[in-house]
Amino acid sequence: MARAPLLMLAAVVWLGFALRVHHLAAVPLRGDEAFSALYWAGLPLSESLGEIAPLDPHPPLAYALFRLWHYAVGTDAPFALRMLPVLGNLIGIAALFRLGWLLSGKRRIGLAAAVLFALHPFEIWHSQDFRNYAIWAGLSALALWLWLRLLADGRAGSWWLYGLAAVGSALLFYTELFVLLALALTALLWRVQIWRRLLCLQAGIFALAIAAFLIFQGDIVFSGAYPGTVEPFAPLDYLTRFVPLLVAGDLAAAGLGGLWLPLTLAVLVCALLIARTRPGIFIAALGGLPLLLLGVAALRVNVFHPRYVLAAVPAFILLLVLGADAAAALLCHRLRVGRTRLMLCLLLPWGILAGAVLDDYYRRSQQDKAPAWDELGGYLNQTVGADDLVIQLSLDPAFAYYYAGAADETALPVSAAQPIEEIAAILQAAQAEYASIFVVANAIPGWQNGDAVENWAQQNMQPVRLTNASGLGIRQYKNWAVDDADGAAVRRFDRAVELVDYAFSPQPLPSGELLLWVYWKPLAQTASALKSFAHLTGAVNPANGTALWSQHDLFPQGGRLDSRDWQLGAVYREVYYLPADGLAAGDYQILVGWYDPLSGRRLGTDGGQ
Repeated sequence: MARAPLLMLAAVVWLGFALRVHHLAAVPLRGDEAFSALYWAGLPLSESLGEIAPLDPHPPLAYALFRLWHYAVGTDAPFALRMLPVLGNLIGIAALFRLGWLLSGKRRIGLAAAVLFALHPFEIWHSQDFRNYAIWAGLSALALWLWLRLLADGRAGSWWLYGLAAVGSALLFYTELFVLLALALTALLWRVQIWRRLLCLQAGIFALAIAAFLIFQGDIVFSGAYPGTVEPFAPLDYLTRFVPLLVAGDLAAAGLGGLWLPLTLAVLVCALLIARTRPGIFIAALGGLPLLLLGVAALRVNVFHPRYVLAAVPAFILLLVLGADAAAALLCHRLRVGRTRLMLCLLLPWGILAGAVLDDYYRRSQQDKAPAWDELGGYLNQTVGADDLVIQLSLDPAFAYYYAGAADETALPVSAAQPIEEIAAILQAAQAEYASIFVVANAIPGWQNGDAVENWAQQNMQPVRLTNASGLGIRQYKNWAVDDADGAAVRRFDRAVELVDYAFSPQPLPSGELLLWVYWKPLAQTASALKSFAHLTGAVNPANGTALWSQHDLFPQGGRLDSRDWQLGAVYREVYYLPADGLAAGDYQILVGWYDPLSGRRLGTDGGQ
């Protein structure tokens, strides 16, 4: 290869690498990524293949590769974990360059295809995802080029190289078998001379992948125990979801979902321009057959998602590039513009669209990729104790990845069918065993028993901590009954109520409040219903001209108790939330006390304060 194209390809690869590592660790691992970290990379291969593979139907090479990556980087750093799909996907950039060049005979076609693969938002999304999809996409593109190379020279080395790449792709993700069938169809339509030998090789690879599937996942799939984890078959999705995602990324997330129609029309125009060409047959088989076969599979299990045909992206890229080149050939003489320049101009709208999708992904949509599991886990790790229980509602593996606190952890409900009575019995036993129960994360939408834990806790225990970590709920519950504290009271207010004890942490809750627990003991019933207060005071607050910065006033236990008839001698816990947003650095005091809301009169202490 000449030096100039090689340098240009190197620049494109570096561009693709930069886009794939940009904000690589900005978002915590999502559930599937955490599952891969915990159970693919984190378990010995014998355990992952024996216990996990039957439940998570991916080929054995995926498990082996992720386990090997664990030996290199461990499982503690999301950035290091995600470098595996980044590096695996980069193979596709170089492969697209050679693929486009060999398919068209023009280096500029290969270079344009490489650029589109480097910039492709859907490839970048998966490159920043610790799963096997992006690696499979890169290796599959390499196998496509090696297949064409094999047809071109037929040398023994080419047979071996293609065979190894195709085996690796098929054992990384099972829908690579759709690509094998598309290549077999292309070989027949092209009437290649070595088609018999080629089909024998591909049949052997196909049989190897099917054997792996039957060994590790056959029972669960054919028994119907695996329903699929995504959407059922919906033909209209081919136009509204599959084509946009495979061509230019997630337009809907970027607010551009309405562009699916013009984008589909552009794809059809490009297909018409190259329909009668040899590359057109290759692209039609590679871009169409896997989508149709996935639809057939989705009639049995819910697997109808574009990521399962990610290996079709090269077909759509080549379709756009070759279509733009064909259109440029028709128009360049009339417009008096060079063919290459005109081809680039025709591809420019794709670049603008992909840039808009990428910009949205980096700025906003990337944050939607996964909730703040790292923030939730970090807070709980510092907060819970060995006598607490943490119940997570979401059943998300990402919680287990980030949580390493001293408290026991479990998940409820364990399924949508778990009876509410069974959940209540588990919670009742936990109430007797643990000092407090933390209920964290959010219920799974659509589960009728999803709110059973919260409903039971609110009816039977006192909520003593209500906050959230960037939208992930954190609720702590304790028994209403409080043991009487030993020793003298801290303060007595008008012989009506005693301040027995308190608990305070200067570290704000994730939602921005300071949490204060105060333990009160009623000494007498009062003529009017009293309210208590907690005031945060310090230097003069410029917002109000006083020393008051934050406050929380409430009737006893939010109105659950009434000072006119409360039980004397019993100790109860009051929970105060003091908003801490905007607090300047400095020294502060927390003042607590009681007052009559009708008259405004405050109760004094024995010392007259």
